[in-house]
Amino acid sequence: MVRFALSAWLWIALVTLISGCSDGSDGPRTADAPTDFERLDPCDLPIDDIPVSSTESGIEYARTPDACFDNLDGYPFQPNYVEVEGLRYHYVDEGPADGEVVLMLHGQPSWSYLYRKMIPVLTDAGYRVIAPDHIGMGRSDKPVDPRVHEFENHVRWMKLLIVEIGLSDITLFVQDWGSHFGLRVAGDQPNLFARIVVANGDLIVIPPGLNPFTPPVFEFDETVPPTLEFFTSRSREPISAFQEWIEFAAQASHLFAADVVELGTVNELTETEFAAYNAPYPSQLYWGGIRAFPSMVAGITDQNAPAFEELGRFDRPFLFLAGENDPSAGSVENQNKWIAHMPGATGQDHRRYSAGHFIQEDVGAEMAADVVAFMQNPAPIPGPVFNLRYCEILLQTGSGEELEASVYNTLGLNDCPQAAWEAIDLDAAAADNDAQAAVRNGPRYWVLDLITPIVDDETPPIPGFGDTVTFGELDMSLRATISLELATSAESEAYTVIEVVRSTVFTYVAGRRIYELEDPEGARYIMQSMSQMNDPSLQLHNLHSLDERLELPEGWSFSTRVLTEPLQLTANGIARVVTDDLSNTYQLVD
Repeated sequence: MVRFALSAWLWIALVTLISGCSDGSDGPRTADAPTDFERLDPCDLPIDDIPVSSTESGIEYARTPDACFDNLDGYPFQPNYVEVEGLRYHYVDEGPADGEVVLMLHGQPSWSYLYRKMIPVLTDAGYRVIAPDHIGMGRSDKPVDPRVHEFENHVRWMKLLIVEIGLSDITLFVQDWGSHFGLRVAGDQPNLFARIVVANGDLIVIPPGLNPFTPPVFEFDETVPPTLEFFTSRSREPISAFQEWIEFAAQASHLFAADVVELGTVNELTETEFAAYNAPYPSQLYWGGIRAFPSMVAGITDQNAPAFEELGRFDRPFLFLAGENDPSAGSVENQNKWIAHMPGATGQDHRRYSAGHFIQEDVGAEMAADVVAFMQNPAPIPGPVFNLRYCEILLQTGSGEELEASVYNTLGLNDCPQAAWEAIDLDAAAADNDAQAAVRNGPRYWVLDLITPIVDDETPPIPGFGDTVTFGELDMSLRATISLELATSAESEAYTVIEVVRSTVFTYVAGRRIYELEDPEGARYIMQSMSQMNDPSLQLHNLHSLDERLELPEGWSFSTRVLTEPLQLTANGIARVVTDDLSNTYQLVD
């Protein structure tokens, strides 16, 4: 059963890896990308002057001179080192020594400099931040032979680092390749971890015999194009595109880390930031790690499967943060995959930011504040459907006062992937189901915790309840009918009562924040679902100040409160529902 689920998500995992930087049409950086690919940091060194050492096992490595890290913009942190298997492993260690530990793992080709905006926010809140540089990156030793950088080596080194520093009760924060190492370690040794935060990340699992990638030949090639030219001209097919990235990284004689980071951000790097990302790699001899990291995927099959399965039982708090301009690792599909997989994701405020793949660079301070809030919250509030994404198709039949809409939604079947949702042919959907019209209603997110159908032993709540219809590529089940004059929109005019035929109990658990509308007569309506139809940027954490966005009719009011005891909204046959002007839905409190 696990193998089937992993196989189904294989291609999402692979595409996730491709998002480390973007091409000119899909990613955040286009016309403003740097074009001067000869920019180097002040520590440019001739290869002949670089001392090369060797571990007892025969790994040759170079060590970036300390002077390369002097006076880096926004990075005042003192270096700390431990030795693992003869290699010096660098890490930032900031904040109180007795504070809760936040372990922050970067990706390729960045280093702990990526976390400079987040570290002060976390330490000011009383946390101890550990931000290592992967072997081959940052201030850590850099094996000269790129082939040393195998996935299992990095997983082992990370485990040894944790042991050497003596970390426990860890809040893990991971991004890009840091997520593949970190989530593997967390799955292997879950008792070491108190919480997990993934920001634009994933864990690769590839069934044996299905890995489509091949290792490159590590030879510099002067004919390989500059970074921006490569990313704007590579294949549009995901597997081919990533194989090209593997070969580019292995062969480019101008592989500057800052170029790749800037291509994966919304904000343009300053000249000093650009130099700081390049600082660890002053000559080609230091590039072994950043050349080899993409090719590590070629050696991965199902060795991560047990860790992935174990994470599915990890019931401690889990948060997934995403950059909207990262089309793969930050996609709604990838975010929802992990929310569905991790028990501790329930009830958490999984956010999406206007940010690229290197999300720490774009919204580091803001995201760190959200991580602090996550860590300071109590255990997640249970709620099987809270914050679950879904979509609906309304099939309309009849006319005038006899107009009826059958409501089909994706709940329990899929999380309504955006591409599949947008691809639905509404005319075909109507024709295939003998309806006058088919109308989109979504995407939406439930802001309640449990939906319980009221079903007697013989009769479903509505005729055909639960029947499944496929619209395009999305399966949906019949959940309700609406009897009213609907013209061509999914809902009636805002703040007008809709009668929905359904027999359900909506449950909100104690501790849940609820959102209420009150009409001029004092009738109260509780929000049941949040909509992104009119405002795609609307998220759960915006709802507490929703009144600032609403154009409330005279006599109407909006309020919010935290429940001190469970709340149930029961509709046994008819539910009376209103929508606000952002298409959020509310049910009448009887």
